[in-house]
Amino acid sequence: MPNYKTQLCKNWSRLGCGHCGYGPRCQFIHPEDHGYLEVYPDTWHFAKEQEAHSQYVQALHAQKLVNPFYEALIDRKVREWNAQHPKGPNYYDFDGLTTKLADFYILDIILYMKSAKIQKSWIETGRGNHSKANFAAIRTNFLTNQFPPGVSFVPVPGNDGILCLTVV
Repeated sequence: MPNYKTQLCKNWSRLGCGHCGYGPRCQFIHPEDHGYLEVYPDTWHFAKEQEAHSQYVQALHAQKLVNPFYEALIDRKVREWNAQHPKGPNYYDFDGLTTKLADFYILDIILYMKSAKIQKSWIETGRGNHSKANFAAIRTNFLTNQFPPGVSFVPVPGNDGILCLTVV
């Protein structure tokens, strides 16, 4: 069987139940199988963790109105999320960041890319569904602001919530 354990079991997908009646006999990938980490962003485990992270960051935003200290905590939590839960190589999720925090983070990413000689990264800005007036301010900011020479942002065809960051 050339496709044995090459795709995620639908029971472990984002819409799955987390239980497969076939158990270890299933021909698809389960959490205990080699290859699970490669498909992890497509799993219900990841979706559950991502939802909890998003709710936590939103709660921090509410606290930020009372105490500006929370802005630094939001920045740290989003950066930690990306380090611990990458959706793929050189992929950064900016969900929960303010435009100001996003500017600082993107400059750090650009510096890292230059030092590591990485030419392309993917930046998930979102579509603005949770922003004021459903407006993706971070995306617009990246597409319209001037960045250092050799840095460009290009929308990913078919997904208006992701930008391809190129650094040459």
